[in-house]
Amino acid sequence: MRVVLDLDLCQGHGVCVEEAPDIFRLNDDGAGYGRVELLLPQPPQALRASLERAARYCPNRVITVVDD
Repeated sequence: MRVVLDLDLCQGHGVCVEEAPDIFRLNDDGAGYGRVELLLPQPPQALRASLERAARYCPNRVITVVDD
């Protein structure tokens, strides 16, 4: 399983960080704008449920879960 994150469409709402903090992190660039960072591009299966919640609740639908 791997995560595809479209950073061009991400607006930094941080919902993914709330749902899956082991997979995503919100970085502040100093200008008050948060940018999501992918910590685990290939998370373990144990984190699948939180990853799927992050993808489902993302306001911009920028997270895709790909089964390899």
